[in-house]
Amino acid sequence: MKLVTAFLTTTVALVVALPATAQDDRQVWSAAFASGPVQPGGKLLVWFDGHARFRDEGDQLDVTIVRPGVGWRMSPRLDLWAGYAHVTLRRPGPDGEEHRAWQQATYPIAEIAGGRLTGRTRLEQRFREGGDDTGWRLRQFVRWSRPIDGSDVSVVVSNETFVAFNDTDWGQADGYDQNRAFVGLGWQATPRFRLEGGYMNQHIASATGPDRQNDNLLVAGFVTF
Repeated sequence: MKLVTAFLTTTVALVVALPATAQDDRQVWSAAFASGPVQPGGKLLVWFDGHARFRDEGDQLDVTIVRPGVGWRMSPRLDLWAGYAHVTLRRPGPDGEEHRAWQQATYPIAEIAGGRLTGRTRLEQRFREGGDDTGWRLRQFVRWSRPIDGSDVSVVVSNETFVAFNDTDWGQADGYDQNRAFVGLGWQATPRFRLEGGYMNQHIASATGPDRQNDNLLVAGFVTF
């Protein structure tokens, strides 16, 4: 735990020290995840994740997400899921609202360099208030983790790429949307609870101006059952 605390302290210092342009930001992201079978050893699964993200160097609440879902264990190497996400975009005026239907597959990929590589492929159908179009978007996530010898702490590296399939009347642009690259540490506090923290680089494509890059401090808790 001391190693995780020291790493997070260093990460905070680095994020604060990074320069930001008018288009860029330093943000603080928090998340909570819970997933697992409804009954021990069962095939029916439940999923939940919630997020609070703060912009302007962590001073202003920017985005909140609530995302429940259900799944089915097709095999020891493949889980299929579907659910709904409610996204609130906090703004100085009226908040923006986004609704998403989503489907995903989660799966192990390989054992590499003493660690475990896993993947998640998610398809979203996005609906924005004030718009009539449905935005289709694919998200490909890969994660590698390796325990540090003799401890409950792991090195964690992940990347998620977003690709939109169409233009919409509310602003989604066809093609590459954004990328999120993360490096951090995880602490297995109990057999069913894990805490992760670290640095995320977020690159966001823009169809109307320069691309943006955010330097984010990310802290997340994971419950499995």
